[in-house]
Amino acid sequence: MTMNHWYQSMYQMFELVSDFIEAWLCYGFVGLFLPDRVRGKVLFILSLVLVGSVRAMDILDIDPMISTLWFVFYICMTTVVLFQVNLFYAVSLVSFYILCLYVINYFCMSVMGVIAGNRQFAQFILNQLSLLRCIYLAADTALLLLLYMLIRHAFKGGLLYSPRMLFAISLLGILGITFLSAVTLQDISVITLFSWSLCLIMVLCFIFLLLFYSNYMKEHELRSILELKDQMVRQEYEMVKQLQKEQQSLSHDMKNHLLVMDTMLKEEKYQEARNYIGQLGIPLERLAPSIWTGTSTLDVLLNHTRNRCGQSHITFTVQADAVDLRPMKDQDICSLFANLLDNAYEAARAMPDGQGWILFKMRKAREMLFIDLSNPSPEPPRVKNGAIISRKQDGRLHGLGLNRASATAQEYGGQLTYEYEGGVFTASISFLGGVKGRGLEERG
Repeated sequence: MTMNHWYQSMYQMFELVSDFIEAWLCYGFVGLFLPDRVRGKVLFILSLVLVGSVRAMDILDIDPMISTLWFVFYICMTTVVLFQVNLFYAVSLVSFYILCLYVINYFCMSVMGVIAGNRQFAQFILNQLSLLRCIYLAADTALLLLLYMLIRHAFKGGLLYSPRMLFAISLLGILGITFLSAVTLQDISVITLFSWSLCLIMVLCFIFLLLFYSNYMKEHELRSILELKDQMVRQEYEMVKQLQKEQQSLSHDMKNHLLVMDTMLKEEKYQEARNYIGQLGIPLERLAPSIWTGTSTLDVLLNHTRNRCGQSHITFTVQADAVDLRPMKDQDICSLFANLLDNAYEAARAMPDGQGWILFKMRKAREMLFIDLSNPSPEPPRVKNGAIISRKQDGRLHGLGLNRASATAQEYGGQLTYEYEGGVFTASISFLGGVKGRGLEERG
């Protein structure tokens, strides 16, 4: 092998690596906008297959436009399968990536053409393998990687956007640069460099506008969900207060009922006493809930959940030590346990008939308090950035409920953790130093 052939082989290898990085970055770019993460091995294999197929088209001298369309089609279809999103969602993301890729490609080409003083630089580096082509590919890949890292850092908290808006911007952008790219291929000048610099700036500005829009939408949505969740907690709290009032009223009435029955028995009116006792069956059931933990608000929530489970044929079991959760406020007790109980109930209700169950445990060891709430779950929870994401359409509301429950536990010196093992999901609350008052912590 001559030295020239060796150089050509090295140039070809370098170009293959560059093409592979571009394909891999496309998957990475798409994954930044989606909740799930796909394993790197899968993306590596898919990128390798894509690069191999595109390279085969080049060897067979197939029109570059066809290979570009194949690139877009391959990425879109694999994105639909891997990330389980609809086709238009995938197309909007891939289109935006293609726009960024084209702008960076021609920007680097223009920079090197102006520096080299070669107005036909584009034709030179595109039609033959050379050291300059490798330098161009290295600069292009480095700038694309830098843009990817920028977007990854900016959108690390997730992104809310309109696929239609992103697709429209991408399509208009690609159509807008078509004429400019044709000019660049024929003649590179300071004007074309300025034009592509302006295009790159516009892309960056759009990315930051997208970030601003996303943050605004997330704050707006979060505010709306918080208001809805607070309303739900208030309703639950009012229900608790109403049930407590009813129990107090029934307790007061029972004293009168006992006096009446005592009088009947003293007067030996035994049949009338039996009839009177029979009429008290329903009030007695309401007066004495079957679950008692030592905290009246929690008792009402547990009995309410028990009644819901009974209607849905769900086994509800409570194993609890007598515990006084003071100084925790009643509304905070609702916020903490109502969220967890609602989530457990929804998960158990989704199980086939007869297979749904909920187990509530509360144990006290000296000053320490441990609370576990378990329920079956056929699939492990989805986790992003350390937070659980629901698989339901109202997943954001579900996730926020868990976050609120965790925040409530922390406010009183506790910690909320999750565990999934053997098809069972368990939410655990631990107060290692007992339930602490927020007011005492704030003054301290």
